[in-house]
Amino acid sequence: MDIMIGIVLGLGFQWWTELKEPWQYIAFIFIYISIIDYWIDTSSALKKYPPKKELDLMIDVAIMFTLFLLIYSSLKTIPYLMITFIVFRFFDSFWIVRKIHEHATNMADKHVFNIWLKFNATDILVAGVLITASYNQILTSLYALIIFIIFRVSSRIIASLRYKKIYFA
Repeated sequence: MDIMIGIVLGLGFQWWTELKEPWQYIAFIFIYISIIDYWIDTSSALKKYPPKKELDLMIDVAIMFTLFLLIYSSLKTIPYLMITFIVFRFFDSFWIVRKIHEHATNMADKHVFNIWLKFNATDILVAGVLITASYNQILTSLYALIIFIIFRVSSRIIASLRYKKIYFA
C-alpha cells in the first residue's frame, strides 16, 4: 500500500500544470495533505492488520483508485471533488469494517477504528449537505469548498485528540 500511495502522489503531480483557477490550487494542496495524512494513519494499521482475503485487496485497490481520482478531481468541479471524497470515505469505511471483523482487534485499536468510522460518516454527511447546498444555490461551490476544508481540518484535529496517543505504531 505504501508503494501504491507513493505512485498515486507521484503521478498526481502531472496535473499541477493543468490547474488554472485559484480554487484548484487550494483543492490540489488540500487533497495532497489529506492523502499524506491518510497514509500516515493507515500504513501502520495495515501492517498490524494485513489483508486476509481477496476482497480486502480489492478494497485496497478501490481506495487507491479513489485517491488518484481525488487528485484528478481538482481539475474538474468542486461538487465532483466532494462526490469523489464521499466515494473514498465509503471505501475507507468498508475497509475499516473488514479489519474489525476479519481480525481480533484489541479494545484500544477497536476504539480508534470506531472513531475513524464516526468521522468518515460525518465527512460523508457534511460533503453531501454541502453538495446539496451548492446545487440548490444556497452556497456557491467555492464557499462549500472553503467550509469543507475548514471542517475537515477541524474534524481531523478533534479525531486526533480523541485517540489520546498514536496508535498502530
